[in-house]
Amino acid sequence: MLTRAVREDATHGPVWYRAPPVDTVNAKPSSSLLVPPRGLGTLFFLLLLWLLLPGALAGVLRAVLGLPLWVGALVGIAGAAGLTWKGVSHERPWPTHVPLVLLQGLYLATVWGVTWRMLGIPAMEGLVTVGGGDAGNHAALRADFVSHEPGVYQGFILFHTLTYGLEWLFGLDAFTSFRAGFYLVPMVIAVALAAGVESVAGRLWHSGRAQVAAQVVLLVATVAAWRFLLLRWLHYHQADGFYPHLFGLVTLVLAWLAYGLPRSVWVRCGALAVFTVFYRFTYGLNLGDFLFMGGVLLLVEGFRSFGPKYRWGAWFLGLAFLGAAAYAYSRLLPLAQVPGAIVAHSHERALRVQWWTLVGLLVVRFLSPRQDSVERRLIDFAVLFCGASALVQFAYRKAGLPIDYYFLKYGLHAVVLLLCVALFVTSIRMGAVFQKGLARAWYWDLALAVLVAVGLFEVTRGWGRAYESYESSYRERVRGAPPFQTLDALEDRGATAIIRRVLHDEGKRFGGLLTPSWPRANFSNVALGWVPENWSATGGHWPLFSSGGVREGPGFCVFWEASAGDWEGYQRISDDNHTPLVDVVRKLQARPDKVCQDYAAPWVSSGSRTLCYRCD
Repeated sequence: MLTRAVREDATHGPVWYRAPPVDTVNAKPSSSLLVPPRGLGTLFFLLLLWLLLPGALAGVLRAVLGLPLWVGALVGIAGAAGLTWKGVSHERPWPTHVPLVLLQGLYLATVWGVTWRMLGIPAMEGLVTVGGGDAGNHAALRADFVSHEPGVYQGFILFHTLTYGLEWLFGLDAFTSFRAGFYLVPMVIAVALAAGVESVAGRLWHSGRAQVAAQVVLLVATVAAWRFLLLRWLHYHQADGFYPHLFGLVTLVLAWLAYGLPRSVWVRCGALAVFTVFYRFTYGLNLGDFLFMGGVLLLVEGFRSFGPKYRWGAWFLGLAFLGAAAYAYSRLLPLAQVPGAIVAHSHERALRVQWWTLVGLLVVRFLSPRQDSVERRLIDFAVLFCGASALVQFAYRKAGLPIDYYFLKYGLHAVVLLLCVALFVTSIRMGAVFQKGLARAWYWDLALAVLVAVGLFEVTRGWGRAYESYESSYRERVRGAPPFQTLDALEDRGATAIIRRVLHDEGKRFGGLLTPSWPRANFSNVALGWVPENWSATGGHWPLFSSGGVREGPGFCVFWEASAGDWEGYQRISDDNHTPLVDVVRKLQARPDKVCQDYAAPWVSSGSRTLCYRCD
């Protein structure tokens, strides 16, 4: 019978273990029975489960079956409760190692502090724009998805579902819910890395010292790579309004852990199937890569892990994944000719670094000790997904297709996943240096740890050079004070507060906001309740922005930005688009019944702006 006891260890404090049965041949306790020190990892996974599963199922069931969101949310809550009960009853999730808990808390606090310091820009309340209208497009798509069109936007709606749920639960507006959804991306990645390192380190070794060492390395490496590289990527893609594309990183990183960590082949294959669905309904640009990776892994699992009875089923499912991958890639071909406004990076250098990173991971995979295959599974997932992505980009360039919008967005998921794997492997290999019981392999572990640390440094530096085009706007965001050359406010929060108050006090409906900022016009008008009836036909609120097509008449209030610098912007828009926008605004400004109000605006050099309005 297994009992629990406590062994005091002078190096790292108490270690919980299960006393082994009596063995007259070998009196030493079996290390496989040791229970590793536990930090917050299991609680982190449960938190992510409750945070994301209800929203994910609500979105998927609405997109596929047209069900109300609350039905899918209830299914998700029931699923989260069932999985929590099973996990808690099978293994106690409560922490047992105080230093590890404190270190993980410090890690998350540091990551959040660095993220908010670099991206938070209080002058614009956490979100910025570099000129694209996609943020407003997604606000309008979300409104259509929630109200009447479940299949909108090809079903890429998990970001829309989550942010709408945050609004419903906490009374947020569109801006604050988008902000919460965006900052959730780096925090989920950080939580997943901390929990994943604890899980793998605890499985490979039963040393609290090694666990703490791995988490310390993760903290140091993350802080270094986070602000220099990852936050720069997240900054630009947020600033250009690519919110669902960014949120796909959440699904990808969690799928990586959901496949790599479980011991059961059934759980691993089930995780691949479930996260394929979630990934498809988050963003579809890299769906072919995900399906290819899943197909190869299923074929390998069928050959290696399943018995003869179930092997053919795994192989059939793997081939089905590969067939679906071919179909997904075929759907991407028409996108090659679709233009779009995007800041180009050095795609050749980025792809070259991606290839070298894949080579480095393969070296680590075959040189790392053969203890538990969990580390190798995590590397296999990343190598297959990111290798498929690299091959697609290589073939695209060789085919001479135009280097434009979707191609320049294509590599983001692969490079972020590779960076996460590099941070993870560096932490594990450094932790291996501090484990006990492998004194003869110490020098080998040290050499491998140094190799991966140098590799992480070179990867970070190489991608930093490849994405230098994001640097100027990133520096402005970090500086956080006007004047801004490339950044603008996605929403003028002071103007929005005035508009809401006027509409409430006057008892009127919103007739439109005119502004010389395209992203602000597209986003703010949707956020204030005016959703275009046919988004695809009108290009969002483009007619309102370019021609001044406000809704005037009894019961409506019309608003326009009227600061000194706005008039030059109105004139420029009219000249560029040959529209009467500037004349419309001047007529509104000349009305004797207009009301103008100055308000504080910390994102402009003067510190204040002017908003005018009139109501019928």
